[in-house]
Amino acid sequence: MTETFNPLFDVEQDTDRGSEYYCQQLISKVFSITHSQIPEFICHHCKQVSESMLWLNKFEKLISVNDELFKGERGQSRLVKLYTSIESKRNTLKSLDLNVSLLRPNKKQINAESEERYFSFWELKNKLATLSSDNEKILLLMEEKFEYLQANIEFVNRNLQDYNLQCKKEIEHLYALKKLKEEISKTDSPEVVQKSFQGKIKLHGPTNILVHAFKQMMYGLKPNGNFYIQMTNSELADFICDSFLDQHGKPLSKSTVLTYLSPTRTDKDPNNDSAVTWKSDL
Repeated sequence: MTETFNPLFDVEQDTDRGSEYYCQQLISKVFSITHSQIPEFICHHCKQVSESMLWLNKFEKLISVNDELFKGERGQSRLVKLYTSIESKRNTLKSLDLNVSLLRPNKKQINAESEERYFSFWELKNKLATLSSDNEKILLLMEEKFEYLQANIEFVNRNLQDYNLQCKKEIEHLYALKKLKEEISKTDSPEVVQKSFQGKIKLHGPTNILVHAFKQMMYGLKPNGNFYIQMTNSELADFICDSFLDQHGKPLSKSTVLTYLSPTRTDKDPNNDSAVTWKSDL
């Protein structure tokens, strides 16, 4: 650690009290800073330690096990801002470690820029073209839309449409196509006899598919800026476990459901085999 103490971001070090006291100080500091200061707070602490990625992973774990503290709409907004900032910093560290040179699009193809990143719908459309699942595309668009709304925009390209509006239109387009596909599928399929279910509902496929649907509603913003579902990860995990059984008729594991609900664990989402698995146990 450096000898320079930043009263805005640093926490008091007390070796006699151990790591638990340090974690308590970090949580307290998280609630004392503004939303816009969160990325800088994370970057500052990564600079203070010798193993930035290890600190980042443990900090994310600390936030995850204390998600019940983030009550209400503003608390949930702060929680998502923390997760997205952590993931953004992790990607930056990975790029530096791998010495990856990212190709930046032409200035004319950039909709807006913030302190942390740029927003290019042209580039986003190219990424969407590589995804085969509509759900993956919608999730990516929602994540981009949310990041844009939370960012401190410093530059806006007036020659291009608003980035948020373009994401919104693309999401509506994908949902319309999904609905049309479902209607066509119903007309082509034999009539299904409806069954009445009592008690818990047994799944007939992987658990992460169900949890992914709830995850999208939990972190997806409605046009009025609210979340579709306003619950903590722990509360939503309890609801899912109380309502469903796995495909073998056995109770669902809350810890597994919590992992699937984490906005940064995209490696657990359906049809996603490319994400890196890492450890973040404190």
